[in-house]
Amino acid sequence: MLLTTETLLDKTEVMESFKSLPQMVSSEDLIERILFVKRLEVGLQELSEGNTIPHENVMEELKKWKNERLSDFLQQEQK
Repeated sequence: MLLTTETLLDKTEVMESFKSLPQMVSSEDLIERILFVKRLEVGLQELSEGNTIPHENVMEELKKWKNERLSDFLQQEQK
């Protein structure tokens, strides 16, 4: 997912998401929350534009990745 500066965040939604954070929170947690909200907004925008990948394609890619990782692991074990 490509994050761009063109993706604007709704301040109210960001502030609403902060309500679930503890009273004392680290700056890293705040940044993570903002990035999460931004990624969510981008994903919802892509979904509404029909920019999605069919489930079958994702599962096929995951299967390929898993087999490659397993192959790499087995090669390392043989050394």
